[in-house]
Amino acid sequence: MKETIKPGRLKSVRPKTGRRARAAARLLLSAATVLLLSPAAALAEETATEAGEQPTRTRDVVVTATRTEHELKDVPSSVAVVDQEDLKRSPAINVADALRDVPGVEVFDLSVPGAKRVQIRGESGQRVLVLIDGQKVSEQKSMDGAALLIDPNRVERIEVIKGPASVLYGSEAIGGVINIITKKGGEKPISVETSVTFDSSTDGFTEYLSAFGGMNGFKYRVSGSYNDQGNRRSADGEMDDTSYMSRDNSAFLGYDADKASFGVTYDEYWSNLNSMTPEGTTGDTLYNFDLDIPLWERRKTGAYAEFRDISDLVSRVRVDGFYQEVTKEMINIIGVKPTTFLTVDQDQRTRNEQASWGGTMQVDLLPHENHHVILGYDMNLDDLDATTEITQTTTMFGSSTSTFTKYDYDATMDTHAVYLQDEWTLPADFVLTLGVRQTWVRSELEDTNNPSLDTDTRSASHPVFSAGLTWAGIQDTTLRALFSQGYRFPNLQQLYIGTVHGSSDPTYPNPDLDPETSNNYEVGARYDNGALNLDVAFFVSNAKDYITTTAVTGGNQFTNVDEADTYGIEASAGYTFHSLFLTPYASGTWLKRHYDSGTLSTWDTGQPEYMGRLGVRFDRDLPERKLNLYADLYMRAAVDAREEYSDGTHDNYEAWETLNLSLGTKFGEERQHFVSLELLNILNRDYQTATSSIDEPGMHAVVKVGTTF
Repeated sequence: MKETIKPGRLKSVRPKTGRRARAAARLLLSAATVLLLSPAAALAEETATEAGEQPTRTRDVVVTATRTEHELKDVPSSVAVVDQEDLKRSPAINVADALRDVPGVEVFDLSVPGAKRVQIRGESGQRVLVLIDGQKVSEQKSMDGAALLIDPNRVERIEVIKGPASVLYGSEAIGGVINIITKKGGEKPISVETSVTFDSSTDGFTEYLSAFGGMNGFKYRVSGSYNDQGNRRSADGEMDDTSYMSRDNSAFLGYDADKASFGVTYDEYWSNLNSMTPEGTTGDTLYNFDLDIPLWERRKTGAYAEFRDISDLVSRVRVDGFYQEVTKEMINIIGVKPTTFLTVDQDQRTRNEQASWGGTMQVDLLPHENHHVILGYDMNLDDLDATTEITQTTTMFGSSTSTFTKYDYDATMDTHAVYLQDEWTLPADFVLTLGVRQTWVRSELEDTNNPSLDTDTRSASHPVFSAGLTWAGIQDTTLRALFSQGYRFPNLQQLYIGTVHGSSDPTYPNPDLDPETSNNYEVGARYDNGALNLDVAFFVSNAKDYITTTAVTGGNQFTNVDEADTYGIEASAGYTFHSLFLTPYASGTWLKRHYDSGTLSTWDTGQPEYMGRLGVRFDRDLPERKLNLYADLYMRAAVDAREEYSDGTHDNYEAWETLNLSLGTKFGEERQHFVSLELLNILNRDYQTATSSIDEPGMHAVVKVGTTF
């Protein structure tokens, strides 16, 4: 069922390190020395009466998953938060890697390490909505949804909503929502934040610099980063064509008054990505395959205005708007040799330019002290200009002929929606939340010179509902139940354009596709008494008209599958021994999925049934030494998986496990300086996750050094 190249493994020899790698090794050794000596010196003193840093309780975590601020414990849906502290302690090069251990979330890069995406509860990246500061990152021509193209250094926190969130967030939110909330201003007139990260698996560096501050209600931040990663080294050696580069620049200016806030933002992300061809892709008739993305760029300008405490009835009015441009260039080289005397070589190049306008207006009403109503309007307009150039050279008996074809596509999609959420605080510690959303979509292929396609228009209108109930009648405990519906309208690529990339055969569009819909049922519980922390959820999802691909004459075509059902359990638990400053913890996911396309009914959908993380953390603050120490020894693991295809073939994915260690220290009056070190895959396992088509890094280290002043 997967629309990817089947995976394989490379067998190559690890090269000798160069000057840059040796310099990085010295930096790594210096950082490790600081990490190892600081705890020894600090703990040598008498500190028995000192209090360590207490973990943040669930009730203290405030999220915006319901489009208004709520304590995490009171939210009826499954929500996970990766905060600034988590990002510092796990120096991820990519934002997606910071989400790797969230139960129900899997990170994948297929064969492009520099463009990672996530899937939630088994739903692919195209069914996961990506937001930056609540504003949509739209991808109308992608097989796997929006990549997380943002530097983690400028992220304040990440909220992950698991399960359908279409009532509040709209299409693409069948699997869930990733809302990336960026850093804004500061308390002092001027501050500077800087860091350097080194990844030994790629001999790669990330440099980051930001200036920010605030005064008399005004606040600002400017930042820039450069990320240069070489070829990835697995336990089996260096993998060619896995290097990439990226730049991230941003600016923010805002003003806060007593009852109003205003702000404007600008950010841009540029990347040059290589794509590795997994071993086993070529052979037989396909003798050459190479795919690269020399340009993937996103530029966005946004603005917001918020007004608070307008009257006894109207508690808040917020308006957001943005304009975004995404440019992507892809090069695909394919060589086919059907017979000994015939070869066909194709050079396929595409350029996609997408302009998006979007906005949200929301009003929060308080008709009663126990009654909170949210009323909103969403709008998103996408305009896609795509060009595909194909140069084909056919050689027969030593004689060659060439043809050149250029196809242009101009397509648009306009989406409008209104939503209403009604929250009631009831007697006996119950809270009932009801929601409804009505979406109108109009898509059109306005112009094309492809003779196999006709200009066409599709329109649709669809309502979705949700109902959630929480009960906090037991101390430190919240029980929750949720019914939610999902809705996803097919994108422009699936309806009108198709793609020639990612396979030796093209994938054709299907203008007759139906929108995807789903019903999700979930029950869960949260418990947090300051020492013991538990969060568990059981969920079932029934999806209809699931969009995938099927084989047709000359290639593949997008089509609707009859059913896709998912059953799962997500759980996390930890207990803090405050006197020892230790927290043993575990988190994991059990997931089963079933596809039924009419011609294929299978439970083998390429998903590991069990996966998770197990470890023990140490966290201690030493006030008199102005020092914080932390460590985390943990294991990640997943069982094997099997994927069945409609032609009767299947892929097997082996089980894997890795041993890892994180060490770090923060020091200074405000703990504003830090050094963090992660030793990953310590046992040097040769492995590949089920969602990717290339090997993961072998034994390596990631070190990050940073300061704020």
